[in-house]
Amino acid sequence: MIRRVHLVESGGRGGVFNHSVEVAAGLGGLGVDVVVHTADDCDAAPAPVTLCRCVTWHRTSPNRRVRQARTSTRYLLRTLPHLHQVIGPQDVVHIQGLFALTPELISIARLRHATVVASPHNTFVRSNAPGGGRALRSALRDADRVLVYSDADRRRLLDRGVANVDQVPLTQWTPPPKPALVDRWRTELNPNGGKLALLPGQVRADKNPELFVRAVAQLPDWRGAVVGEDLGPGLRVDALIDQTGSAVTTAYRYLGVDEFTALVAAADVVVAPYEVASQSGVLAVAARLGVPTAVAPCGGLIELATAVARDTSVAAISEAIALADERGAKPVDTTDAAGRVLAAYTAARRSQTP
Repeated sequence: MIRRVHLVESGGRGGVFNHSVEVAAGLGGLGVDVVVHTADDCDAAPAPVTLCRCVTWHRTSPNRRVRQARTSTRYLLRTLPHLHQVIGPQDVVHIQGLFALTPELISIARLRHATVVASPHNTFVRSNAPGGGRALRSALRDADRVLVYSDADRRRLLDRGVANVDQVPLTQWTPPPKPALVDRWRTELNPNGGKLALLPGQVRADKNPELFVRAVAQLPDWRGAVVGEDLGPGLRVDALIDQTGSAVTTAYRYLGVDEFTALVAAADVVVAPYEVASQSGVLAVAARLGVPTAVAPCGGLIELATAVARDTSVAAISEAIALADERGAKPVDTTDAAGRVLAAYTAARRSQTP
């Protein structure tokens, strides 16, 4: 019997957090006692979800190493001792995402004789993720069960010899978009009407924003928008827009859940021309909101999208955008998502050596 589920999502922001609180809400609806351990400045969450704001991030310093050092120190001195106190031997510790101190977190759960479930969300490590390789290796090697969100990831891990893998639906907390916010985004990004193609979320090089700009330039009746926190390529993207005259607007800032859902709802097509991906919370949100999606032929994106480009050429991405608009949104099956997660917890507990 499971006494309590500790969902540990250390970041407090973005798609992994929104997935975590949606899972917590679903499990709570099944009568499971769930607490989400997350950042003290976390985003909003559904009202029934219990949040333990036990992670403190140092987000203000312009020096990345200073931010990392201070955050890690607080995690080691405050968060891990707290978790050691509250986790019990009949509990499930479900680690969401990859955090540099994932191995230490798993060690704490093991000391308390808890069942460990890991959802890495990515089965690869981005070049700008310090400690990501160590965290991923630990999650795949040391967890009693690994949960993934695409068949592509499931097959990839099985091919790597990771046998204790379950695939569950990628659910995202998606509150109803506020009409005033939707109208504001449409006015800001597409003031003259017409069709709007959107590349939302973190602006990273691996998401191919420059390919998106060139693809929109091939669609004369469309406008484009790149909106999200800039993690590097923003200056290059803006320079390319100036160079090509592409009808693309950029807005580089982090968006909370209300702004983000309104942004996605304002689009005619959400585009994911990514170079590498396991799956995409953005596509899951778009599906929930009834917005068509166009993607590059990459990882688990294929399983979520309305239209898949034949390759990653400019012409192919442009054609996929137009085709997605013609086809309309593709429903994503999230039937009994919480029940499937709970079944994975049960399997993980049974697999433990007595």
